[in-house]
Amino acid sequence: LSLAKALAGMLGGSHPGWQFAEELFYCLGTPTLALGYAAAFALLWRSDRARWPAFAVPAGRMALTNYLTQTIVQSLLFYGWGLALIGTFGLAFVLPFTALVFAAQVGASGWWLRRFR
Repeated sequence: LSLAKALAGMLGGSHPGWQFAEELFYCLGTPTLALGYAAAFALLWRSDRARWPAFAVPAGRMALTNYLTQTIVQSLLFYGWGLALIGTFGLAFVLPFTALVFAAQVGASGWWLRRFR
């Protein structure tokens, strides 16, 4: 469906019929893709061989704190009430930076949970 959306966008231009098809493929493809990712993760999680997600357990136990911290850090960097860096960096910076912030959160969560219940 995502491929069909991309093709409709490339082939159709500004023709209303193609724009409708592109929007239809987007509306159908996005939830389908999200459900596919969720199903793949659930199967991975249930697998006996997949023990690697265990490193994130402390972050999961402090999910709300980590979510709010991630939101505050990213907002202060990228929006106008902070450094207003939105649009100055591409995904080559943003994705590793986000992974680094999450890794720091995993470490901080583990440290916090070892000291406090």
